[in-house]
Amino acid sequence: MGEVLVLEKRVSYSPRTDYDALWKKIISELFEEFILFFAPDLYEAIDFGKGIVFLEQELHKVIIKHKKGKKIADKIVKVSLKNGEEKYVFIHIEIQGKKDPDFSRRMFTYFYRLFDRFQENIYSIAILTDLSKSNNPQPFQYSFYGTELTYRFNTYKFNEEDIPSLKKSTNPFAIAVLAGIYLHQTEKNYHKRYEVKKKLLKDFILTNPNLKSIYAEALFYFIDYLLYLPHELTKQLTKDLSINIEKEAKHMLYSEKIKEAPTLAEYFKTVREEGFEKGIEKGKMEEKRNLAAELLREGFSVEKVAKMVKLSLDEVKEIGKNS
Repeated sequence: MGEVLVLEKRVSYSPRTDYDALWKKIISELFEEFILFFAPDLYEAIDFGKGIVFLEQELHKVIIKHKKGKKIADKIVKVSLKNGEEKYVFIHIEIQGKKDPDFSRRMFTYFYRLFDRFQENIYSIAILTDLSKSNNPQPFQYSFYGTELTYRFNTYKFNEEDIPSLKKSTNPFAIAVLAGIYLHQTEKNYHKRYEVKKKLLKDFILTNPNLKSIYAEALFYFIDYLLYLPHELTKQLTKDLSINIEKEAKHMLYSEKIKEAPTLAEYFKTVREEGFEKGIEKGKMEEKRNLAAELLREGFSVEKVAKMVKLSLDEVKEIGKNS
């Protein structure tokens, strides 16, 4: 089975944030978790152990060339099913500024273009982030003198989600959806957004012992950009979170991927300005020395250990003497 995942988003927020790119990035990084959260029935059929392949350019031939003037981001993923078949997962991410009366017809248009191009069964789901209860797309129907069709597709609507349930979920996309809901709820109130953003980053990411590092890094980046704050509030958030970054989430300090996220960028700027950089480097060196000592105890040669942990031979020899 193939799958079309259509993620509809609004654009009435900060012009500084590329929302479609944020969703595209986190979907790429946590694709398995994305499918588990939004399409659990499909998840059961996919053999993730055989890997996934992103084929971005293929979709240009099917959808993008027909969408001139519209801001969109698309992904196409080849997956293997547990029955041994190879199928495609099609993810369409479109930025939509207002309710679109033509939405259901566009969903059908994507379906038949994809079906015609790939000749695969297609699982369609529209993910609607708009909190408006009036945004309730109906099946596409066509009728002309006896020629009739009805096209139905699955929907996931943020306005129907239960916030307490999202908070209890162990899937990282529950937190992403929660952030998306807060984005709408705090559209005109940066101080309220500051409070919910601080709670998300602190309670659900930095101090969550059950959250995998890969989830924490992807979510931190996603939420930090999604819930945009003015510079002064970002500086304040940095101060509020700094103790958690240093004590509860040290792995954040070594993540090159998220150092450009607004709050961590501000944190590292503060680190440099206040001279803490040496302390961080000292911590890195201590970790290297501890790892070297452990490897030597496991029987690795001095030369091998030096190469693995990137220390000099003399340093490794000295560690060996003191171990």
